[in-house]
Amino acid sequence: MIGLSSPGTPPKDFRPHAQWAALVVAACFLVIAGRLYQLQILRGDEYKGRADENFVKELRVPADRGLMVDRNGRILVDERPSYDVILTPWFCGKQCGEVLARLGAMISLTPEEAQRAEERLLSARGLTRFRPFTVKVDIGRDELDVVEAHPGDLPGVDVIPAPHRNYRYGTSAAHLFGYMNEIGAEELERINNELPDEDQPYQPGDYIGRRGLERRFEKELRGVDGRRRLAVDARGSAKGEELERELIPEAQRFVPSSPGGNLVLSLDWRLQEFAEKTFPGTAGVVLAMDARTGFLLALVSRPAPDPNKLSGRITRQELAAIHSDPLQPELFRAIQQHYFPGSTFKVVTAVAALEEGLFRPGGTIYCPGHFSLGRYRWRCDKESGHGTVDLEHALGASCDVFFYSLGEKLGADRIARWGGGLGLGRPTGFDVGGEVPGVLPDAAWHDRHIPGGYQRGMAVNIAIGQGDVRVTPMQQLVLYAALATGTVWRPQAVLRLEDERGQVLREFAPDARGKLPMKPETREAVLEGLAAAVNQPYGTAYSQRLKDLGVEMVGKTGTAQVVRLGARRLKAHQVSYFERDHAWFAAFAPRQDPEIVVVVLNEHSGFGASNAAPTASALVRKWLELKAQDAAEQRGTAGPRQPPPAPAVPPAPPPGPPPRKEVPRGA
Repeated sequence: MIGLSSPGTPPKDFRPHAQWAALVVAACFLVIAGRLYQLQILRGDEYKGRADENFVKELRVPADRGLMVDRNGRILVDERPSYDVILTPWFCGKQCGEVLARLGAMISLTPEEAQRAEERLLSARGLTRFRPFTVKVDIGRDELDVVEAHPGDLPGVDVIPAPHRNYRYGTSAAHLFGYMNEIGAEELERINNELPDEDQPYQPGDYIGRRGLERRFEKELRGVDGRRRLAVDARGSAKGEELERELIPEAQRFVPSSPGGNLVLSLDWRLQEFAEKTFPGTAGVVLAMDARTGFLLALVSRPAPDPNKLSGRITRQELAAIHSDPLQPELFRAIQQHYFPGSTFKVVTAVAALEEGLFRPGGTIYCPGHFSLGRYRWRCDKESGHGTVDLEHALGASCDVFFYSLGEKLGADRIARWGGGLGLGRPTGFDVGGEVPGVLPDAAWHDRHIPGGYQRGMAVNIAIGQGDVRVTPMQQLVLYAALATGTVWRPQAVLRLEDERGQVLREFAPDARGKLPMKPETREAVLEGLAAAVNQPYGTAYSQRLKDLGVEMVGKTGTAQVVRLGARRLKAHQVSYFERDHAWFAAFAPRQDPEIVVVVLNEHSGFGASNAAPTASALVRKWLELKAQDAAEQRGTAGPRQPPPAPAVPPAPPPGPPPRKEVPRGA
């Protein structure tokens, strides 16, 4: 038979086969030993961590975001107590779909929230199954009670205290503060890749600052989250403190969170509330600045959405209403929208004419009520004419013909050059994002943007703040602060950054971008005209003077047309809202030692003298009263400070068509 040796044949030597078998066994042992070395030595910590997760659950302790307070310490933005619902996929196992369905019925998940939770469950692989993610933020008290009443039905579900942003005064200064919302998946990966190694990474469901100071100071405000480690069973239910003490070292059970830094703003909220209450505009801007430092004292940009809504629970319908509002409430008008400056721009034309030697102090120009150049005619605001006027009278009474004449002599290039030296045509540097530069057109700009290129008549329009010149309200503030003090300031709204104990982490000093590029006699001639506008009977803002306070306020009214003038003058109530003129007033006080600069823009309201100047005058008066009150309190001669009035609620926007594009006043 095969395999049997013939009789008398010596048996075969099996030693080579035994040697091969030994080698195979040795190789197997080496493979096993290598695998054990890999599991226990090289990746021991990783697998130990996985094993630990079977009985230890780690929850985040969200950090308190830093406060925003005004210069007097009044809290403007803080945190309110709230609760977030989180889910850890490992602890619901194969029941996750059912758990999510039950949870959705209890806390009324929106379709978007439910879909996002399902996607995160499906994407949970490996160690990510042990990481909780946020299902819903900021649940109501009733929903909290329902979830806590059914712990056995919701394995893997936890409710954690999570402070949420609270903007105490609603829409007031909302554009400055900004708002927060949830970080997106792609954004999450990008931001975490950009973070330094020592910074705590963001996690799905985290909120991040959007716009305004919330975005600009995100890193400083954010804080560092803490950790809470619990002993749990396979369903994620706590096993009790006694077992917890046995399984988890005391130092690892709880790591407290560290709050973010606090922003101390330069705003005086008493003045802010007064500005909100006093400003009558449906849309527009009110700005007040410390003339000696460039720090803002008040900022109104109306209309504005409620940041509490944008940072929390907002429906699709509410968000759609904000986006479709023709008044564009999301637009930060102070820096993100530019306008015809109207007659407030005449100071630039006056400076250019004086500095270029085309007009001398004491000179006069005759105003017959119109100005002609070639076959075109421009009319003056006073149709009968002002007669023979000098610069003081021309600025005080706002004579258009006077500045038409200067504009025609100067040309667009020289006006643009001097306007640029006063801070126009470029961002002011107000660092909260989205600032537009405005438009300060020279001849080359017209050649690039206007069919047919630059024409002499274009400078005539520019000279009175019409044509194609555009400025932001913040640029106007910088311009008039420069006239007041001789310094071109970079406007700021944050005085310092402090920790939770009040220790200063960073202080922001006044930031001068340059000195006023003009001769002292030029500035004085312009100031005489601005003083006349408020303090002389022929001045356009004479009714707003502060005679009873013994303080000389100076300023300039402006009425900026947004549509071409017709053959007949119409009053504001005779045209639709979006065809009405913008009302401007820019002022500072006291004249000899300026302390405060104010700019008011009342959109589509009519004349600057009647619809912007009263707000500015009242604001200057209020500031002087507050200063006197504070000084008296410091001396101990005043009674206790009265509580401030409630913030004004901006009026509802009027019905009407969407805003039409502004049409330059043509030659």
